[in-house]
Amino acid sequence: MTTDFRVKVVETKSDWDTLLSCCKNVNLLQTWEYGEAKHRTEGWSPMRIAIFHLEKPVAVVQVLIKKIPVLGGIARINRGPLIISSDHNFYSGMLLELLNFLYKHWVKNQKMILFIAPNCQNDEVGEADLRKLGYNPIDKEPWSSILIDLSLAERILRRNLHQKWRNLLNKAERAGLKLEIAEDEGFSFLMDKYTQMMIDKNFSGISVNLLKELRNVTENKLNTQVLFAVKNNIRVSGILVFGYFDTCHYLVGWNSDEGRVLCANYFLIWQAILLFKKIGFHWFDLGGISERSTPGITRFKRRTGGREYRLIGEFEAYPDSILSNMLKKYVGLLRRYRGK
Repeated sequence: MTTDFRVKVVETKSDWDTLLSCCKNVNLLQTWEYGEAKHRTEGWSPMRIAIFHLEKPVAVVQVLIKKIPVLGGIARINRGPLIISSDHNFYSGMLLELLNFLYKHWVKNQKMILFIAPNCQNDEVGEADLRKLGYNPIDKEPWSSILIDLSLAERILRRNLHQKWRNLLNKAERAGLKLEIAEDEGFSFLMDKYTQMMIDKNFSGISVNLLKELRNVTENKLNTQVLFAVKNNIRVSGILVFGYFDTCHYLVGWNSDEGRVLCANYFLIWQAILLFKKIGFHWFDLGGISERSTPGITRFKRRTGGREYRLIGEFEAYPDSILSNMLKKYVGLLRRYRGK
């Protein structure tokens, strides 16, 4: 079937959005806005591709490209491809064919390094299957998260909360916290707190420049919400949530010492659930979890009552050429430099 695929580059945002609207649970990393933000802040060139089979679009994928003088280039696919079908049997049968096609297109034909984090869970495609296609796993913890179904009634969403989580939410509500929905000044305030938090806790999260640009290129500002918990006219906690298509994404959270005492993070996540449900989103993605590196945050998110998912992980493939070893050494140096 691989030879029956053909690609078409999607040139406009409206055409890309139309195709994404046919996909289920669209992730942030495949949106037009994310590609633009990566281009403006990190120099990646986004290419949006529709994949056709028998003259029918069956999948879409946003590829981030970076040219390397002499050595060729890198193609990066994160959380793609997205399949245009709600039929599970069709999805399962098509996925490996698409991954095989992407390998042949970028590695065999274009002679580029391909880094890919497929948009599939670890029970849908096996690592052995990807090895057979030519992909090799990268030693990095696979992405895991929690997905809350916002189509459920509010009373059911609240009932689904773990009892301890619900008790701490009740405590926060009794403490008299007020909700502030902020705009530009609030976004800058939260970015300052987030930057200081990364310094204090010695971790590297989503870059502030990327978040700023992502917000700038998002046309519907209703989909980029900055929420604060306020006590006695003082902001004690804040979160940033971006929404695209049917899914909103929790990207940044900040809590002051007083906010922790008041359980303000419970208050804000619950308020965000209600707000994005009211706006009309179907899914609320709580962002990454990891028992190894962030056990406390993982427990907090798991107790919201959402569904946990775990993707298969990240893979790489190199072209078979005399430059292949040089390419691998170049990538290895980059990883060591970045601490990966």
